Amino acid sequence: MIDTHAHLDFPQFDKDREEVIKTSFASGVERIINIGVDLESSRKSIDLADKFPEIYATVGVHPHDAKKVDDTYLNELEKLASYKKVCAIGEIGLDFYRNLSPKDKQTEAFEKQIDLAQKLNLPMVVHIRGAYKEALTILKKKNTGKIGGVLHCFSGDLKEAKEGLDLGFYLSFNGTLTYHNSRSTEIAKKIHLDFILTETDSPYLTPHPHRGERNRPDYVSLVIKKLSEIFSPLTFEDIERITSLNADKLFKLGLKSEPKIAYPIRNSLYLNLTNRCTNSCSFCVRYQKDFVKGHLLKLDKEPDYDEVIKSIGDPKKYDEVVFCGYGEPTLRLDLLKKVAQWLKEKNVKVRLNTNGEGNLIHKRDIVPELVGLVDIASISLNVDSSEKYDRICKSQFGEGVFYKVLDFLKECKKLLPKTIITVLDLPETDLERSGKIAEELGVELKMRHWDVVG
Repeated sequence: MIDTHAHLDFPQFDKDREEVIKTSFASGVERIINIGVDLESSRKSIDLADKFPEIYATVGVHPHDAKKVDDTYLNELEKLASYKKVCAIGEIGLDFYRNLSPKDKQTEAFEKQIDLAQKLNLPMVVHIRGAYKEALTILKKKNTGKIGGVLHCFSGDLKEAKEGLDLGFYLSFNGTLTYHNSRSTEIAKKIHLDFILTETDSPYLTPHPHRGERNRPDYVSLVIKKLSEIFSPLTFEDIERITSLNADKLFKLGLKSEPKIAYPIRNSLYLNLTNRCTNSCSFCVRYQKDFVKGHLLKLDKEPDYDEVIKSIGDPKKYDEVVFCGYGEPTLRLDLLKKVAQWLKEKNVKVRLNTNGEGNLIHKRDIVPELVGLVDIASISLNVDSSEKYDRICKSQFGEGVFYKVLDFLKECKKLLPKTIITVLDLPETDLERSGKIAEELGVELKMRHWDVVG
């Protein structure tokens, strides 16, 4: 778990600061970002980062104190920002709700600190309250997308959320997400998980059921729990892993990821056998990133049987084991069959996610070889016509592969317990025609969102 926004230097922690920090790490918090709100707080954040390897710092001036900011103040901030564990400029922004500094001073301080962030190539932690229109206008005007940042404790509406995302910012959610009838819950539901961060804003905004008490970094678990309810059937572990990766990508927190052979999502275990694929689909995740749902899938080398079995552990912990990874699993058919045989001996349900080009790959009908080994064949048809398939999926086997995939699908329908076809909700896809194809073949149709992988 990562708490991307805490104020552990505040006086509310003076009596038990180290105990709170150590308890947080013992409870599973991996990193804490302590946020500066003025020069004194920024220095204290750096002191905490110096003392605890798991703590990082930001330096900045909160809009409440914007009236203090002058060139001398900014020069001092720049010096503090040179410290190696300073990962962002913040907390900066606009607060027209309380207006503890004049609006013009807030705007001036915000813009100057944006300039500093751009000069130092550091992301920003942005506080906005009662001023989303004004703050987003400034961020847009300043062309901040190159450095990005996070809209901390996001409390805007969906339009403002999308504007922030379009600018290249993450949105962070905290204990307010757990409050009854919280608007944040409705907003979070509509945000892609790859752009969500978790925070506490300790000592403030304590989540339910501790509301009214002092907040603390280990309560970030309650934010993650709420997100797992919002994004069900994704699990707590899924949300924890995804949001931690997001934080590491933005703030460069030094988390290490190893390529995964077996990787859990929800209550399924997926097996990643190869990076290779016979298609070059224009929408494929492989051309955008190496991670799926927080797992690094780009393999250093193709695993052998023993490595796959070792990575699986106890397969009975899962509802199913799925052959589906960074590449096309039927390219390693012999390994697939051997591992599937081991799984079936343990009475484990096996699903194969495939592009349906296995017969073309091996120049024979491979479906009979899957009988008794595969319970469900899920075949990625992706689109509803041969012309679209050739244009979007770009098979190495040339044109007309769409019909070969349909032939593979028909054989799976005949011989395997269950067959599913999946199509993408691309603008080009005729969903009604896709439904008719599934109906004619007598198989289940599942829709996939083109920008949601895993």
